[in-house]
Amino acid sequence: MFKIIDNFLNPKEHFKLKTLLESNLFPWYFIKNTADNSTDLYDYHFCHNYFCDNQIQSDYFDSLKILIDNINIKKLIRARANLTPASHKQTKSLIHKDQTFKCKIAIYYVNTNNGYTNIDGKKIKSIENRIVFFNNEKHYGTTTTDSKNRILINLNYEF
Repeated sequence: MFKIIDNFLNPKEHFKLKTLLESNLFPWYFIKNTADNSTDLYDYHFCHNYFCDNQIQSDYFDSLKILIDNINIKKLIRARANLTPASHKQTKSLIHKDQTFKCKIAIYYVNTNNGYTNIDGKKIKSIENRIVFFNNEKHYGTTTTDSKNRILINLNYEF
């Protein structure tokens, strides 16, 4: 089960966050697999870890404050941004869970593209300023073929 909210942030706050993540000054780091066991040559993305291992990992953590403040987060477990480059053919990541324990997941879509997240057999379209909330259950994402990239922010938390 999941919940989708469109226009989650006010347009000014969304634009500020999107502009930062699309900036050529924002640091992205290469991740060779979207899921640990993947052997697909084209299954990779770029990541920016804001928070993990119980500590802030990024000088840009404060840029997430607007998202965190709008979600009833009791304890943040992990926060990161993912950028998946466009591909000629839409490919799926391996199905996975974000954590090995119970928690909540929020995926905030930074830009609109034809990529999607599949949760329990349902496709959640990547529409900018949309957020989807769900329990830590198996899901997967896809690449995009109609935009330069697919950018999202993934938050794992307790509420």
